[in-house]
Amino acid sequence: MRSFDADPAQVGTGPLGQKAHRRHIAHSERLERRLYALRPGVWCLVGNGLSNQTFIEGPGGLIAIDTGESVEEMRTALAEVRAHTSAPLAAVLYSHFHYIGGTTAALDDAGRADLPILGHERIPLNLARTSGEIGPAYSRGLIHQFGLRLPPEGPDALVNEGLGLHFRNPEHAPFTPGYAPPTEFFRGGERLNLAGLTVEVHHAPSDADDSVTFWFPELSTCVQNLVWPTLFNIFAIRGEAYRDPEVLLEGIDHILSLGAEHLVGTHGPPISGAAGIAARVTRYRDSIQFLWDQTVRGLNRGLTADALAHEVRLPAACDDDDLTREFYGVAEHHVRQIAAGLRGWFDGEPGKLFVLPPAERAQRLVEGFGGAG
Repeated sequence: MRSFDADPAQVGTGPLGQKAHRRHIAHSERLERRLYALRPGVWCLVGNGLSNQTFIEGPGGLIAIDTGESVEEMRTALAEVRAHTSAPLAAVLYSHFHYIGGTTAALDDAGRADLPILGHERIPLNLARTSGEIGPAYSRGLIHQFGLRLPPEGPDALVNEGLGLHFRNPEHAPFTPGYAPPTEFFRGGERLNLAGLTVEVHHAPSDADDSVTFWFPELSTCVQNLVWPTLFNIFAIRGEAYRDPEVLLEGIDHILSLGAEHLVGTHGPPISGAAGIAARVTRYRDSIQFLWDQTVRGLNRGLTADALAHEVRLPAACDDDDLTREFYGVAEHHVRQIAAGLRGWFDGEPGKLFVLPPAERAQRLVEGFGGAG
């Protein structure tokens, strides 16, 4: 699906009057709030916020994976799962640093301040970077990327965020922060025993370098932050460090090697059935491989990033599955990012070497067209 489709037949109207591609509007149905019960003792809440909250019950209690954006979000998730189990919380796991803002609600539910909280060792560093060093730029980028100033209804209203219905669910206002730092750190490669279950931790950088995949072999369940309900976002317009496709592919290949019966993500509906998981995740990884391969091919042919962005298009088959449709990021942006990640900002176009200051360039353009008159 091209980013901008000129065919009026593809335009639809959402429930709030939004005008958008009809498939983008239909994508909201996949992201609607629902507690999925994948198998006895495994639940995933989709649609509560931008991210999912996952709960896995073992003989020794309940493991919570990710805690959302706020105390209110996590409190809501716990209320959902408490309709199905009264098992005490035994631990909290962080998949990466993005969705860990509601952990104090888990501590309240557990009734103990010493609840084990486990996360990658780079989580504190990434939180400090995004809230401190680059905080203002990062915040502006979030407003741009997630449409936080769009009107609540009408043709320009937000349809969905691609990964979820909302950046922050309005029902969870005032979005009380409730982050609690990990009490134990891992690097990846550990084999843990939590709540009487084996948990294998695999370091799998994706949209964060502290991202990990959790594998529960007794339950044939994989919880991960690599396979999303849309084409993986190699580039985020808010601005982020380079998400190297070669590293991403290693993490996805690890998922495929597990032969999981249940695949749970930080975003979007879970997938059950080993055969279906293998087929869909293979297509997903191949879409990323294709973008990387064709960008490298074009660079070696001497194409600039601008030329590549217009030339490289995903195969038509990628439009047959929401896992590979461009509902969050778009191929031409990813191609530019791969080119920059491999070679830096200069792509061989001489005019980009010594660019004029914006005001001077604008003045020269006006003069070149014959002056302001």
